[in-house]
Parts: sequence; C-alpha cells; structure tokens
Amino acid sequence: MAESLPAFVGRRRPDWEALQELLARQRAGTVRLEELRRLDTLYRRAAADLAHAQTFYPGTDAHRFLNQLCGQGYAAIYQPPRDRWLAVRDFFRREFPATLRAEGRFVAVSASLFILGLLLGALVVLLEPRGAELLVPQGVRDHVAAGRMWTDDILSVAPPNAVSSGIATNNLTVVIFTFASGILLGLGTVFTLVNNGVQIGAISALCAREGLGLKLLDFVSAHGPVELSIITIAGGAGLIVGQALIDPGELPRAQALALRGKVAVKLVLGCAPFLAAIAMVEGFISPGSLFPTALKALLGLTLGGLFWAYLLRAGRDASLSSTSLRWAMASSRLR
Repeated sequence: MAESLPAFVGRRRPDWEALQELLARQRAGTVRLEELRRLDTLYRRAAADLAHAQTFYPGTDAHRFLNQLCGQGYAAIYQPPRDRWLAVRDFFRREFPATLRAEGRFVAVSASLFILGLLLGALVVLLEPRGAELLVPQGVRDHVAAGRMWTDDILSVAPPNAVSSGIATNNLTVVIFTFASGILLGLGTVFTLVNNGVQIGAISALCAREGLGLKLLDFVSAHGPVELSIITIAGGAGLIVGQALIDPGELPRAQALALRGKVAVKLVLGCAPFLAAIAMVEGFISPGSLFPTALKALLGLTLGGLFWAYLLRAGRDASLSSTSLRWAMASSRLR
C-alpha cells in the first residue's frame, strides 16, 4: 500500500528542492563540474518520483510539480541540437562582440604593439641600407631584387581553393600561436606582435624603396584590413591570459587563469569564421590581375568597415557573461 501524499512529499521534498537549486544555477552558468553528477542523480530520482506520483497521486499538485521539474531537468541534461545552434547564434549575435568591447583595452594595447613593430621595421629598412638583410627573408629579397613580387606565382603552383585552404591553415596557426604564447606571462604575445609587425613593416618598406609599393598594395588591400584586425584581437586574447597570471587579484592564480582564459578563448573562437572567410578573399581575389587594385582596395575597406561595425555595434543589449561578471566582482573588491 502506498504511503500518504503528505508523507511522500515530506520525505522527498529535500531532493526536489536541491534539484531546483542546481537547475537555477545551471541556467545562470554557475554550476561547478563536480556538481553535474549530483544534478544527474537528482534528476533520475525525480523521474522515479514522477512515475510513482502518476501511479498513486495523479492530478495532484505534487504530480504537476514533478512533471514540470522533470521537464526542466530533461532540458538541462539532454539539451536538443536546436538549442546548441541557438547558442552559437547568440554567441555571434551578442556574446562575442560584447566580450570584445568589454576587453577593448587589451585589443588596443595589442594593436599598439603591432603598429610599433611596423614602424620599427620600416624605419630600419628605410634608414639603414643593410637593414633589409637583417629583417626580410632571403626569398622575398631575391624576388624584389628581380623586380617581381613573390606573390606573382601563387596561382601558377596551386588552384585558388588550395591556396585558400593553405592560407587559412597558416593564418589559424599564427592566430593560435599569438594567443597561446600569452601563457608566458604575456611576453610571448608581446614578442609575436612586435616581431610580426617588424617583418611586415620591413617588407613593406623594402617594396616601397624598390618601386614595388603599388604591387604590394594590390596584393594585401583586399584581405589585409580584416586579417590584421584578427591578429590584433588574438594578441589581445594573449595579453588577457598574461594579465591573469601577472595580476590575479585576490583569486588564486590558477582560478584567475581559468576565468580569464575563458574570456580570451571566446575572442579567438569568435574570429575563426572570419579568418576562414578572409582566406577565401586572399586565395581567390588578392593574387593575380583579374581584379583591378582600386576594386581590391574598395573591397578591403568595405570588409574591414563591416567587420568593425559588427564588433562595435552588435549585441549592445547583451550583458557580460557570468565569467566576466565573476571576474569583475573579484576585481571590484580590490579597489
């Protein structure tokens, strides 16, 4: 014989309330990894209670409550693919641009370091005749000495789709390295940004000095604005990692790294589809003479403008993620 409904509710209520609390925290994104197993256990117990209530207490408030509670638990544990796609959509519509704006000072520092490298590289080549021998690779110098761009032969050795694939892989490697080298207290990212800037500045100055400036502009104008923007964003992500290690605040260094690392990874992941798209431009449009330089430059300026308009305008109604909020709360206690 089944126990009375009040006895059943009184005996099982603590587990139901515990499940309710975990589900609320799961929606807020504050559930710890070790608590997920308990959430799953409580959900299974609630599902068994629901089956018991359907048999012995149908139509009661307890039955309706358990039905609703199990529905929430099922949605949390067995989230359907559609919700995941919605999460991806929301990430690019709100979370990624909002995160970038919240961490804009790191991206600004990254851009400053890159520009510093550009100026240093260009000045060394323009002021010192032998500077190019130190900063520009031998293969590039040989092409420039012959009055040719090293990019002229790209489409003769591989079709555009293969070129795009190779460029995307190479750019992704650069972005990941720029970000990941931040683990060296940020010094790795600083070196990578300045070093890349020096090389690009030196090559640009060499081309300009040897009368190939317009040819270089013809090649880089279509894809350069977005590609260089993504590198500076990856640099900003690396600097976030470095800052978490150098100045963790009142948090343990490992916890600060975990919290800020999530923010940095969001910036890098957000750039990934744009990096793939710009590789298509670099493979199909930038090389060769099929498109005039003016059209390439107009395309590059348009894509760069749209990219930054998206980053600065999209998701302005989005709040900071729970990770950023926890970090902001921890930081505020230091003041």
